[in-house]
Amino acid sequence: MRYFPSAARQRATAACAGLVALAALVMPLAHADDESDLEKQKDAVKGQISEATSDLHEASKAVAQAVTRVEQAEAKLATARRTLADVRTRLVAAQERDATLQGELEAAELELTQATDALAAGTAAVEAQRAQARRTLVSNYTQGDARLRAIGSFLESGSLQEYSSRRLGEQVITNAQANTFADLKEVEAQLATEQERVETATAAVEVKRAEAADHLEEVQGLFAEASAAEKSVAGLVVEARAARKQAWLARSADRKTLQALKKRERRINDRLLELARSQRNQKGFTGRSDGYLSYPASGPVTSPYGYRTHPIYGYYSLHNGTDFGTGCGAPLRASAGGTVIDTYYDSVYGNRVFLSIGKVNGQSLVLIYNHLERDVVSEGQQLERGTVLGYSGTTGWSTGCHLHFTVMENGVAVDPMKYL
Repeated sequence: MRYFPSAARQRATAACAGLVALAALVMPLAHADDESDLEKQKDAVKGQISEATSDLHEASKAVAQAVTRVEQAEAKLATARRTLADVRTRLVAAQERDATLQGELEAAELELTQATDALAAGTAAVEAQRAQARRTLVSNYTQGDARLRAIGSFLESGSLQEYSSRRLGEQVITNAQANTFADLKEVEAQLATEQERVETATAAVEVKRAEAADHLEEVQGLFAEASAAEKSVAGLVVEARAARKQAWLARSADRKTLQALKKRERRINDRLLELARSQRNQKGFTGRSDGYLSYPASGPVTSPYGYRTHPIYGYYSLHNGTDFGTGCGAPLRASAGGTVIDTYYDSVYGNRVFLSIGKVNGQSLVLIYNHLERDVVSEGQQLERGTVLGYSGTTGWSTGCHLHFTVMENGVAVDPMKYL
């Protein structure tokens, strides 16, 4: 890993200042020739600018992966808790239904008991009535036909009054016999009704028992499902805690890296300020800055320059450049002619190229290309506008191939779009 030179390399860089100034004098001509095309390109790309939904590339891959694991674990945990709540709700409803079915079964069994008792009573009544009928039939056979007995009574009677008395007795006996058979028919009809009642009650009990058995199986299944859901929630709670711990450890490592980065960036800024002082007497370019720089890469702007709340760390900080969604391996070009003043690898920004383009409207401009897959230039090399200086990648703190393009004015990051 190489950083900006301090003493010896500073003198070598200063020696290139005259060449940078000379190149700056001829840049406006090329700029004027390309102005209309640049305006069209600028308008087209501005129409694609959108706020990035997240800036995970502003954290290390370890943190990005840890945060993803936390989000996945918490999403699974939330789903498992919803599942458990749903199972418990269904279980409560099932238990209430179970109590209802139990009451209905008890009512059906009570009805069957009552019907069975009534049937037994009816059977006994029929048997008693049938015994009475049998006795009546036996009496008829042994005592003869009632009409013949009436004639016999007439012949045997000593007087009409005696005959009338006998006849009344015979009628009473005959009526009693008729009532016996009528009662038998009635109790037999009642017995048939009770038999139907018993059959209906028996069928109802069987239905309720089957329904209760099926529902019991459902309740048992819900208990098993609830138990499994509770175990799942418990396991996911442990998983989420472990993921959060890993994320915390990764973030702690990132904080240390960021602290080291701040020190490095301060040294870099000091170096750029020194470069600006060395260019103090250069004339440079004076004129309209909008459109002065060519676009460093093809592809839409995926995250603009500006302050925002970091999606992972939560602090309010500056996104000090413009991100271009280039795709992996896309060529990156010099936005203006200038001198490569350094190339090195940084654990946060990945492979970097620093291109000094001299003074523009009195400001010493340095362009920084970050996250390169690789560069194809070397320190001190003079580049013309449009020269390929490297290829887009996802090195450093990056979760996808893109170019993080920074414009420095006298060592201070500014919005690149003011020059594009």
